[in-house]
Order: sequence, then C-alpha cells, then structure tokens
Amino acid sequence: MAQAISSGRRSSLDSLDLSGSPITSPTSPYSPSDSISVLDSSSALVLLSNQDDQDSFDFSSDEEHEECDSQLETAKLAIPPLQAPTIFLYLLAPYLRLGAILVPNGITSLKFSLVNLFVAAALSVFSRNLWFLLARYLRKNTAEDIFFEVIAKGISRAKRRRRERIRRLLLCVTGSLRILMASMYLRASVDSIYPLLLEALPVQTRLIATLVLGLLVFAVSLPKSLAAKQVICTTWLSMILYTAWLVAALYNHTTGTVMPSPTLVQHSVLWNGTTSIAFSFATSLTVPLSASLAGRPSTPSNKQGRGTYFQMLSILSTVLAALLILPSILMASSPNVPGALSDTRNIIVHVLGASSLLLSIPPVLVSIPPLPVPPAVRRACKLDLSKATLIFVVVLLSLSPPSMATFLNDLTLLLALAGTYFLPAWAHITIHYFRRPISIVIPHSVPNTPHAIHTPSPPPSPDALLQRKEWLLQRRRLGRRVLWDVGVWLLLIPISLFGMVWAGGRLVGKW
Repeated sequence: MAQAISSGRRSSLDSLDLSGSPITSPTSPYSPSDSISVLDSSSALVLLSNQDDQDSFDFSSDEEHEECDSQLETAKLAIPPLQAPTIFLYLLAPYLRLGAILVPNGITSLKFSLVNLFVAAALSVFSRNLWFLLARYLRKNTAEDIFFEVIAKGISRAKRRRRERIRRLLLCVTGSLRILMASMYLRASVDSIYPLLLEALPVQTRLIATLVLGLLVFAVSLPKSLAAKQVICTTWLSMILYTAWLVAALYNHTTGTVMPSPTLVQHSVLWNGTTSIAFSFATSLTVPLSASLAGRPSTPSNKQGRGTYFQMLSILSTVLAALLILPSILMASSPNVPGALSDTRNIIVHVLGASSLLLSIPPVLVSIPPLPVPPAVRRACKLDLSKATLIFVVVLLSLSPPSMATFLNDLTLLLALAGTYFLPAWAHITIHYFRRPISIVIPHSVPNTPHAIHTPSPPPSPDALLQRKEWLLQRRRLGRRVLWDVGVWLLLIPISLFGMVWAGGRLVGKW
C-alpha cells in the first residue's frame, strides 16, 4: 500500500506537506530513524485524497500511465508529440514578433532599455518555469485546466454544469486573446505596407490589402495542429524573415536612412519602448508544449530529466531572443532622422517586417480551440467552418476604425502581459497557499491493536525507508521552495501590480 501511494502521489512535488511529526522540520534535533521507530509500519503513510479533484479532467497515476497504451497517452495531449527542435522553435517564436519589431521605435536611454531587457527576459523564464511546475504538480496539460483547478476546485462534482460553464469560459477568454493578437498582427502587417500600396492602388487600398492577406493567412492556417509540417515551416520562415528584417534595419540605421515609424503605436496609450520590450517576452503555450515534449515516446522515462530538458530549452530560447532583440535596443538608443519612404532599402525593411508578422499568425490561429459546429453542418460542408469563422473575425477586427484599433491594441497588450507575469503568480499562490496539498502525511502516532501487543514487533518494513526518503526530499527541496516563493512575492506580484496600476492610470488619463 505504501509503495503504491508513493508512486501515485510523488513526494518530490513542489508543495508536499509533512505534518504532525518531528520529521517535518529540517532543523529538528530528532533523527529520521528515531521518529520512525514510534510509528506503526502498517499505516505510517496516509494519502490525503481530495474528492473534489477526482473529475474527468484529472490525469491518472504514474503506474496507470506506465500501463496505458502510448496512443491513449498521446490522445490526452493538447499538442501532439513534437521533437525537441520544434519545441524550441515554438518557445522562441513568440519572442520575435510585433514587440521586437516595435522596439526600435521607443526612444529611451540605453541603460534603462538594457535593464528592461534583462528584467523582462528573467521574469519570462521565471513565469515559464512556474507554468511548467504547476502543470507537473497538478498533472495538467493546458493552462485552461490549471485555471480550472484554481477557480472551480471548490465546486462539488454534483454541480457539473457550473464546472463545465467555467471551463468553457476559460477557453473563450484564451481564444479571444489569441484572436485579438492575430488581428493586431494582421493590422500591423497592413500598416507596414499600406503607404507602399497607397501609391499603386489609391482606391480602397486597406480593404483590398486586408482581404488578400487574410485569404493568404487562411490558406496557411488550415492545419488543425501545431505538429503539421505546414505550420512548422511557416514558423521557421517567420523567424528567417525576422532575422532578415533585423539585418536590413541595422544596415539602414548605420547608413542614416531609418524607416519611418509605423502608425500602430503613434496614437496608442500603453505602447512605448518599455511595454514593447515587455510584450516581446510575453509567453504562450508553455504548458501544452511541456506536455508534448514529455509525451514523446523517445524521451527517457525519468520525468525529472525531462523537466530539466524542457527548462533548458526555455532558457536557451529566452537567451537567444534577448540577443536578437538587443540590436533593436541599440538602434532605439541612438535614433536617426527617418529616411524617405521611397528609398528601396526602406521598402525592403517594410516588406520584411510585414511578411514576418503575417507568417506569425498561423501558429496563433491553429492554437485556438475549435468552435463548436453541429455535426450535421460539419458533414454537409467540406470547408472548415470553425477556421473560416476565426479568420473572418480576425479580418473584421483588423479593419476596425483608428479609435477602435487603438483600444484593441491596448487591450491585447494588457491581457498578454497579465497572462504572462501576473496569472502564473496568482495560480502559484492560490494552489500552494489556499489549497490542500497533494501530499503524503506522517501522523503523530498510530494506536496499537491488541493483536499488535501480544505479537512480537515485525521486522523493518519498506515504510521506514519511504519515510526517510520523504524527509530527505523535503529538506533538500526546502531552499528551492523558498526561492520560488521569494520570486513570486517579491518580483512577479509587485511588478505586475505596479504595471496594472500604471496601465489603469494611463487608460483613464491620470498620467
């Protein structure tokens, strides 16, 4: 029994609890063997089973995972199993999109920009690790399931309708954010090439350009999964085009013919050099990507090794993104007089930037949960109505008037930054401070039965070894727990709250 408990609910998780025993204190003068000797080996380890958690969204235990077929394990993943280079690509791609392209337009001091770059990159890595640890602790493979655990855990299993409504609401919120982000990328692509097309097609130029680019995005976004080769190749091409844009922009800056600033942030309230850097390191899909890497059949069975491997991929992607954004900060710190738009080099920069943003839309659209379509309609129409509806909404939002577009840009920025820096900290605090831990508890003592009094003491059982291992694991991980708590309470929470207060004051016109 004890062996099954120890494998099903691992004690190496980040918020295990040892209560009611001298073993719980790392500084206790009692040794593990002294504490163990007073316990009955037949019931020394007690699993706190949480009946509220045992719903249809929970994962099974480790032993059940080992016994299940690999195809069933793959079916549980939000993203099919991916190779490590593809995981690295999807971890790097969100960093090199609109925020990185807008960094050269923020005129700030070099020292302040470098501090912003370092802080944003460090907090991004920290928040990604928080997502990963929460997913591993709760055995979830999407961020929506983690928030469902945070919000709907107190609702009993009998109220399944309310739980299902909460789950659908979470899916709608995350899907809406991705739709807003895709529409912002499409609008920025049109804004980059709009001055060029205005000279050739002076009649309804924006509408034509938006419709043409929207059809192109729809053709590339037809796959249903990020594992499709079409989406992977499109993302790689987007990274290559961003690198080409960076080289062309650096060359124009050194020659004194910088491209004119895009119109996206000229009338926005929240967008500036600091927020552009913070938005550059906004993260997404961290939880499903970590589950996809852990679910690969070729990965080793050691989960700790797989977790370390994913964390290394996350750190490497963030460091590489910081190195690719650093030249843009150097350009922003020493601005030049913008060159003429008719200059061929400026035209190339505009086209490369617009192409990179346009090809970054398909991964965002593919990651949106499909809309519910009746089966009869799905059988009658061969066209993917869910994807067509999403593209229609994205194109419609990108055609918003300037005042509406400004509000949508600010809303997208605020939601993306809150989801990256504040929400993982809030989920960490809620799960580890206001929820009962998933743990193995060692009780104070176990009453002896009459049978146990008249019989000789049994030989040492495996429970003693399990208790000693539990104590050693808790003591070894104490410093790591303190480090994560300090990072959440002293870094993520204060910076996130300050940012939201500043954004609220900017939106209402206080400063």
